[in-house]
Parts: sequence; structure tokens; C-alpha cells
Amino acid sequence: MNFHNILHKMVVGVVMLVGFGIALGWPQYKKHQTIVKAQQALDFGREIAYQQAVYKDQHGHYEPDFSKLELSHICPVANGEENRFEIKCDPYVFYLKDGHIVRIDHPDMPEWFELDIDGGTVSCSYEENSWAGEHICDRMDVSSL
Repeated sequence: MNFHNILHKMVVGVVMLVGFGIALGWPQYKKHQTIVKAQQALDFGREIAYQQAVYKDQHGHYEPDFSKLELSHICPVANGEENRFEIKCDPYVFYLKDGHIVRIDHPDMPEWFELDIDGGTVSCSYEENSWAGEHICDRMDVSSL
């Protein structure tokens, strides 16, 4: 064997190892990114719930139009389904449900969060038999508002 054949086999071997490593690591990376985005959405939901409580102390009611709250995120507030106000921070959608619950929906993932401002509770729910939803909810900090 000459030097070029040995070098060629070494390069092919390194490329195969790198490719194999990426193939194994990419799904884990994507799962991690999904969980990070879900946690960010939940944290923003907590901020909305806090600002709703402040608003209620000042005005006597919760405000469905989130643009009237002092929020750190600058995401569009628009009329959504059923003529309700929604904040759309890609990919999550935030809105006030039943007058006292901050609801956070993901349009593509089978999981959602509800932050009950009056009760001070947070829940993460998912469709029955959804491995993705269960995976996300198991890793969220839903201890309290």
C-alpha cells in the first residue's frame, strides 16, 4: 500500500465517523431545542400571568388584550380564533382562556400549557398516547407561577 491509499482510507474513515456522530447526535439536538423553546414559552407565560395579576390589582380585572400589559417580548398581538386576542411568538400562541387562565398552544406539537392566575398553578398537558408531548411535559418546571 502506498501513502495515498492509506491517506484515502483514513479520510473516508474520518468522514464516516463524523457522519455517524452527526446522525446519532442530530435527533438529540432537535429534542433539546424543542424543550428549550417550550421552557422559554412557559417562562414567557409566567411573565404574562404576573403582568395580568398586576393589571388586575390596578384595574379590577384581567386584560385579554395583551398589548395593554408591560411585557418584555415583542411579539405581535392579533385577533385569533373566536375573536380573542393572541400573542404569536413562533411557534407558540398565547391567549387568555376563561378570563383567568393563560393558555399556551403549539400549533404542531401535541402539548400545551395552562397557567391559572387565580389558582397559582401551572399545568403541562398533551394528547393521549403522545410520546412527544409526554417527553416535553416531563422536562418542564411546572411547580408554580
